[in-house]
Amino acid sequence: MTFFKNFLIPTLLVLPTLSTTCYAQSPLVIDIVKKSDNALTQVAIVPFAGAESISGIVTNDLTNLGQFTLDSNLPERPHSSSEVTLPVWQHKAVPYLVVGNTRSNRGNVEINFEVINVATGEVMQGLQTVTSKNNSQSLRMAGHKVADRIYEILTGIKGDFSGRIAYVVETGKPKNRVSRLVISDVDGFNPKVIYEFNGTIKTLNTSADNQTFTFQVQPDTLGYPQVMSANIVSGAVSNLTNFKAMNYGASVSKDGRVIFSSSFENGIPQIYLAQGGNSRRLTNDPVGAIYPSWAPDGQSFVYTSDRAGGKKGGNKGQIYLYNLATGSEQRLTGGGLSSMGRISNDGKKMSYLSGANQGVVMDLGSRSVTAVNNVGLSEAPGVSPNGQHYIYSNKNVITIVSNGKSISISPSQNGVPNGLIYGPLWLNPDANNVLP
Repeated sequence: MTFFKNFLIPTLLVLPTLSTTCYAQSPLVIDIVKKSDNALTQVAIVPFAGAESISGIVTNDLTNLGQFTLDSNLPERPHSSSEVTLPVWQHKAVPYLVVGNTRSNRGNVEINFEVINVATGEVMQGLQTVTSKNNSQSLRMAGHKVADRIYEILTGIKGDFSGRIAYVVETGKPKNRVSRLVISDVDGFNPKVIYEFNGTIKTLNTSADNQTFTFQVQPDTLGYPQVMSANIVSGAVSNLTNFKAMNYGASVSKDGRVIFSSSFENGIPQIYLAQGGNSRRLTNDPVGAIYPSWAPDGQSFVYTSDRAGGKKGGNKGQIYLYNLATGSEQRLTGGGLSSMGRISNDGKKMSYLSGANQGVVMDLGSRSVTAVNNVGLSEAPGVSPNGQHYIYSNKNVITIVSNGKSISISPSQNGVPNGLIYGPLWLNPDANNVLP
């Protein structure tokens, strides 16, 4: 059981603080981590009539987190395609132009915008509309949803800027620690502490239901680790493994089935499937099976086992794919220690921890592996819902890697207590019900 004991003690990281101001943009530290293989697509975004701040949010999303660069030299300021002098923009040779405006609609705010192919004059996919409640939080989220739609129109890939990120901030020393679970917008704004715990919160894990995510709590005093779930929208928290045993991770499927790891039967953790108040054991691993995580198909999941190290283990943990229909298993990793696998929302990638502190992402088709971070975090990086961004904690910041550059977000600037930050997840925007 050496392997499992080693992974009970995480290396903690520190997170940035987010601002609660609706329109002001939090400072971002941009570090170019490698030269991008893809040329950035140039786009001009004219400030939207009636709400220039919304177009500022859109600009930040597309340029900081997307694959676009901004042309800020605007020869005119149209607010609809009918106001565009096309030859002027064609002379600039900027490929794409975004124009928009807002209006009140029964107490809500209606944001209308168009994406124009400058070479042809085509309004790509027609007039677009996002409706928002008329308050700062909803308007900020509306800006992210506008960015999502523009991103999808220009790339064919669904945008995920309107998702949420969840992370842990830990303060205090051992035996006097307080861990806070925080949910915020992807750019760090609108943070909300949804759960506080006297001890550690770790091993955040996505769920396939797009409504929840799970995490493990470990008290500083005597007590067993438990696995909890949190609702992405409401923030409601519930206990998934209320056993006097070692509990190592869980995940929820799209239809509400729960897989979890617990040692409540014989002292060796195994993977169980819970549904309708009943549970059944799925694994019979001689050294234990931990950290289960659903694949998006709901018919398979990944988990970690140290059985490659022999009956007593040996810190040779590997990640296995379990097929529910057949009960068959496939080993996905090889070589050194691998743990905490999570399959991306599109089912094409798996992020995991390689060795003690190397976060990596595997292409499940080719089995090629990309190193994402190496900052001693002892937790796997996350993959954004559309598979285009990686997220992890780096000491006192959250880092997002996108298109060859990394962006660091510092949450303490927005009222989140300053402390060790770790385990950030990028949650699916489909679960976000902030807007009608």
